[in-house]
Amino acid sequence: MKLTRRQLRRLICESGLNTTWNMGDRVVSLGDVTAFLDSRARPVITMNACSLKKMLSREITGIEPHRVQRADISVPIIVEVDRETGRPVVVLDGNHRLAKAISLGADVCMRVLYSDERDVLFGE
Repeated sequence: MKLTRRQLRRLICESGLNTTWNMGDRVVSLGDVTAFLDSRARPVITMNACSLKKMLSREITGIEPHRVQRADISVPIIVEVDRETGRPVVVLDGNHRLAKAISLGADVCMRVLYSDERDVLFGE
């Protein structure tokens, strides 16, 4: 099967492969974050999605129902965790997957990026 450019762009967008954070002086990509976690051999851990949502210090916003429906909850989300308190702060990648896991009452797979690491990675 051959994809058109439009179909390929849509696939890249919906898969999150184009996820970036503009830090002003540079752009950090999801690939950069994943490579950082890989370099630290950060494991995938499993947690109840509803419990994780209650622990987050920032609300999940901007959830599009059609993307929640198509989300693949087998793909790990990336959660920023405060190293000192151990409390999850925010979902950096995977809000739609988390929302779907919550709606299903399922567990969610996740990888942790600690806040101090985020500061280094994102330059804050």
